[in-house]
Amino acid sequence: MLKNKKLLPLLCSPDQPDGALLEFDGDSLTGAGWRVPVVEGIPDFVSHAPPVKRTLNFEIPIECRPAPEVLKQPPAAGQTPSWFRESADKYPLLDNHQKGFLLDLGSGQGNRQTYEPFGYDYIALDISFNSQQRGPGESDVDVVADCHRIPLRSESLQVVVSTAVLEHVYCPPLVVQEVHRVLKPGGLFIGNCSFLEAEHFDSQYHHTHLGLYRLLTLNGLRVMNLYPGESLWELHSGSIYFGLPKNKLLGRLHRKLYLMGVKLKSAEAAEQRLLRHAAILQFVAVKER
Repeated sequence: MLKNKKLLPLLCSPDQPDGALLEFDGDSLTGAGWRVPVVEGIPDFVSHAPPVKRTLNFEIPIECRPAPEVLKQPPAAGQTPSWFRESADKYPLLDNHQKGFLLDLGSGQGNRQTYEPFGYDYIALDISFNSQQRGPGESDVDVVADCHRIPLRSESLQVVVSTAVLEHVYCPPLVVQEVHRVLKPGGLFIGNCSFLEAEHFDSQYHHTHLGLYRLLTLNGLRVMNLYPGESLWELHSGSIYFGLPKNKLLGRLHRKLYLMGVKLKSAEAAEQRLLRHAAILQFVAVKER
């Protein structure tokens, strides 16, 4: 029996995602092209997965650039409930969107308490049973899988959320193609990606805002918002200010002073200039209907 009982009709072979349904055979799933063990109710699409090849096609040259209205943060909620552990700007997007299945791609320990209260059917997918990359504690993962090969049916999800994942994968375009495939038309892809954050947990593909925009756009998604999260000075305040007391406060002050200087000296919008100094970039994209 699966831990998440609603998951079985969505599961499929990651290499033939719209083929036959998977079926239980004792302690495993069959129909994926190989034995998929189910460990304490969690299907493991990683341990016994055979190698596979993919082909990517890109438009060359790449000329697309974000319009100024895209490079803005969406309106934030005035107040968010205590159970919502994401940034306030994401609350209205999730609250107002059509409900259905929500996939937490690279979920770490899991974030069920953040998304289920909205009314979504939450699915936590991670590369391992207990990565502990979001903190210690008991893991709450529904399916173990590689996000380059998502074992879910096409157009089955209303939302995909991805927190600090794209910088860690070995082929970001393939991952975004998979996100596009599993989203329903009108579905949302909400997440973030490192830019000037230091290397961490073998991260390898840190993106500028232009690179992130093109990554999403050229793989079939329309970018609605792309904006800075924490700045370089805030995220690395402990190193920049040599561990001084209240270094986080100094980082926030540095950000404010920088923005004040931009407003006085530059015709460019301050928040857009801050994209060049963002440790983390936030994005909201939609699969066109």
